[in-house]
Amino acid sequence: MSVARFQDPGELMAHTKDVLLLDEILHADDSRLEARLVVRPGTAFSDSHGNLPAWVGPEVMAQAISAHSGWRSLRAHGHLPGIGLLLGIRSYAAPAGDFLCGETLDVEVIESSEDEDGMAVFDGRIRRSGEVLASGTLTVFQPADDTFLARECARDD
Repeated sequence: MSVARFQDPGELMAHTKDVLLLDEILHADDSRLEARLVVRPGTAFSDSHGNLPAWVGPEVMAQAISAHSGWRSLRAHGHLPGIGLLLGIRSYAAPAGDFLCGETLDVEVIESSEDEDGMAVFDGRIRRSGEVLASGTLTVFQPADDTFLARECARDD
């Protein structure tokens, strides 16, 4: 399945409207995805000047991971995957500070490990013109089916 067909990230993930930060998928393969976004006002994460605070970087990376999961699921199964969960963020650093309104940012996520239960670890980077503005490692979980959350919520322990 060609990546070019999915240049709109909305085709690969459940995020919509003001929550969707990614604008374009640049590349996807079995272990890596690159996407692009333009920092803009009016998102659920924008400050009053249209900037994205540095703490939004892990959300940008998580959306790229979600798009990667969608790309793989469509290719393998013909449909989008169920819910995915962000379990943890390690070594996140954003030395450049906030992402400024109007900046074009490239985000890259690379899967470094995955197990048969749906846990995976991704290394992520956000760049502007090649300069790394933020980086971190995200641990995610993709349950085998949508009943996982209902079972977890029903637990009494």
